[in-house]
Amino acid sequence: MLTFKTQFPINAEKTTEDLLDCTHAWISGSPHSELARKLSGIKFEDGTSVSTANESVLSSSFKDSERETAGVRYEKREDGEIRWITDVVGSKSKDGFIVAVQLSVDSELPVERLDQGKRPYILKSLMERIGGGVDGDLIVSDKPIFLKEQDLSLAADIICAKANYTMPVVYVSADNRDKPFIDPDQTAKWLSGMAHVVVEPSRSFSFKLMREVYGENAYGGAVGIYWPDGVGKWLFLPTGNYSDPKEMQIAVSRKVRASLLSQRTKRECTWSNLQELIARHRLQELKDSGSNDINEYIRHFDAEMASKDEEIQRLEAELARAKYARQLPSGVSNTDGTNLALASTERDLYQGERLDIIIDSLKAAADAAEPHSRRRDVLTDIIKQNAHSGEREQILERLKQVLRQYDSMTASVRAELESLGFAILEDGKHYKLILHEDSRYPFILAKTGSDWRGGLNAFSDLKRRIF
Repeated sequence: MLTFKTQFPINAEKTTEDLLDCTHAWISGSPHSELARKLSGIKFEDGTSVSTANESVLSSSFKDSERETAGVRYEKREDGEIRWITDVVGSKSKDGFIVAVQLSVDSELPVERLDQGKRPYILKSLMERIGGGVDGDLIVSDKPIFLKEQDLSLAADIICAKANYTMPVVYVSADNRDKPFIDPDQTAKWLSGMAHVVVEPSRSFSFKLMREVYGENAYGGAVGIYWPDGVGKWLFLPTGNYSDPKEMQIAVSRKVRASLLSQRTKRECTWSNLQELIARHRLQELKDSGSNDINEYIRHFDAEMASKDEEIQRLEAELARAKYARQLPSGVSNTDGTNLALASTERDLYQGERLDIIIDSLKAAADAAEPHSRRRDVLTDIIKQNAHSGEREQILERLKQVLRQYDSMTASVRAELESLGFAILEDGKHYKLILHEDSRYPFILAKTGSDWRGGLNAFSDLKRRIF
């Protein structure tokens, strides 16, 4: 069972020999490994194999004119039944140097539950000894990337999946104090080698970005996970269970780890592909030498077939995970318990809009349900576990303030409406307000207000139509 998987670019100035040296240092320096003393004086090269009663490690490498690939498979048994396998495989070409790390576990006997295991320590070793590489417009690191006010186009490319990166991006928005809600430095260390952590500079940056990405950005202290293929996002709001920053950090990290299991590993960075390349090369060497050693042919042929079988099993497992992942649409995450995923083709016009609408509807249904009934208990539990984002109330309060004294479209009124996401269009004697470019819900506002009641009436009409 695969429990951890990631792949990311590393420093292209390093070699596959450096990668093998790094894996050697990782195992030999571990206080939990029986192999530590046996590895003293041994260098990891192609075919290096060292084992004890409960542990084994095999290193392999292959080079041709276009690419060099190297890696290790490290196996460790616990209680004689549970087997942990860690694969670290890197592939370098003119296009860059990418490494994949996979952790899997199985048991010879039936067990009720297998532990998922910790994040492999080799990721920290790779960052320290080799360093991150270039991933599109971003640099792989164990430190957060702090955007500047002029980085609006980069942020928009991240949100819209135009930055041509391999790893997911954890986007940390600024709250009303221009501060991140979670600790970006700690989060970046937790997710090094798994995701980029990008931090926006200010709340005003959010408003500018919102117009560039049609409201798809996380803002107001929320944290969004954006995938490189642009299939969607996961949003974590600083409310309910996540009103504690540490709880949100933990939930974000778990979500990234779980989602990476469904990402397709580049074939050149798989252990099975590395073994297949080596077996095929040795078969060709036998043919070229004119050898008639049938047993040698059989041995290399069996090795190639075994690597193909492992590759088939890997692809079948990835297909199964991908099918399951498609049943879980992206959206707002508000609980770490048993989740319900609801598909929707509508997008939020403000952060957490669809969730707020659903919770309001469920509250009405719960109030109408029979007291002490199963229906009311289920609805009440869902409401309790999914708090309102609070964004609707904040927007309405700002709208009320700006329209309360409205008598004309002054520069300050226009700026406030635009900061809330409204486009303001001339329409004869009126203005037409459109929220986040969704023209299905236009609102007509007179160019000149009558009295204070006119502004409040406009606010009430706008609230009913859109909010």
